[in-house]
Amino acid sequence: MTRQLVLWFDQRTVGDFTQRDDGRQQFAYRDSWRADPDSFAISLALPLRAEAFGDRETRAFFGGLLPDDEARQRLARHLQVSARNEFALLAEVGRECAGALALYPPDEVPPLPAATPPATAIDDATLVRLLRDLPQRPLLAGRELRLSLAGAQDKIAVIVQDGALALPHSGQPTTHILKVPIANFDATVANECFAMRLAARAGLPVPATTMRVIHGMPILLVERFDRVRDNDGALRRRHQEDFCQALGVPPDMKYEAEGGPGLPAMFELLTKHSSRPAVDRLLLLQMVVFHFLLGNADAHAKNFSLLLGPDEVRLAPVYDALCTLVYESLAPRLAMKIDTRYAFDEVTVAHWMKFATAVGLSPPVVRDRLGTMAARLPLHARAVQNDDPLLAAEPLLDRVMGLLEARCASVLEGLGRR
Repeated sequence: MTRQLVLWFDQRTVGDFTQRDDGRQQFAYRDSWRADPDSFAISLALPLRAEAFGDRETRAFFGGLLPDDEARQRLARHLQVSARNEFALLAEVGRECAGALALYPPDEVPPLPAATPPATAIDDATLVRLLRDLPQRPLLAGRELRLSLAGAQDKIAVIVQDGALALPHSGQPTTHILKVPIANFDATVANECFAMRLAARAGLPVPATTMRVIHGMPILLVERFDRVRDNDGALRRRHQEDFCQALGVPPDMKYEAEGGPGLPAMFELLTKHSSRPAVDRLLLLQMVVFHFLLGNADAHAKNFSLLLGPDEVRLAPVYDALCTLVYESLAPRLAMKIDTRYAFDEVTVAHWMKFATAVGLSPPVVRDRLGTMAARLPLHARAVQNDDPLLAAEPLLDRVMGLLEARCASVLEGLGRR
């Protein structure tokens, strides 16, 4: 027996995601989608074609729609299915994914926007109770939300309307990702809010990020860059995929040291597929430099994404940025090496120059971008910290500032600019 889920983009069917009795999965585009002049490949690793894609290619993409690591394990335990069974998990939570796609059983269709009731407003006390449930019920599974969000951190998708929070109905597009503190790590909400705002000050594209404290619980609201409002104000989904998906790499291999993508593969992908490769390659360079100076050891290939459309492939904004070096229990190793070095303290200017050659960038350009950001980032960081009372009052950010300033000073010294 073959089980089937239909993949939708808005009100159009894209293809069929199926699972056989032996557990093997496949995906095939529908003829109607391939014939549509406004269609596009859902992944650079799954180009438009008549033939079905096999188990390995299918798992790499669809597995990337699900939470990572322990969050995925907890979701699977709650739903009483195997964490390795992407099909079973997406059958439960695939109606609202990252990007523009939604998965429904063959006898269901996505609700028409006009037929969807207003989102359910939620008061602060109820919200906090629900958020405290997340470790036992990831994504609030079982509350008929049926949404999937990639990543290892506990989070839910919400709708912000007139400043108030609301929970979506099943299949309803959401406007924001709501993140809660990561267990056993101090002040992760303030850390990420600081890092995202710092990236914006540094000139990088970043979704709007807001920190709130509700009944003593800090939360982070991040506006979804894969959602956009059209001319009549309706919220529309915009398709995205992360670099692991685009390169056909399963999410459990996201770290380069475990066989996952490295920076040369990501730069090459932009060279081949970006609609504006020169612009996006320089932007990716600035993102890599930013994460390095910030001290973010978790900037792996799943934390970089592409925005996809019928005629455009572009690098997506920064997301999931925070300083990990401030947490002593986390290894101070880069998720993707610079030249041959994973350890932050072992990366020299010479390694950056070899990296430049390896990814096809001009070494003088890399040298200039590295020095410019190292010179300006500490000033931007002080401004970010002082502009928000919640950030200014957080002691952890003083330690983040100290690490960042030391790293920037070290780089400038290596460049001979001190």
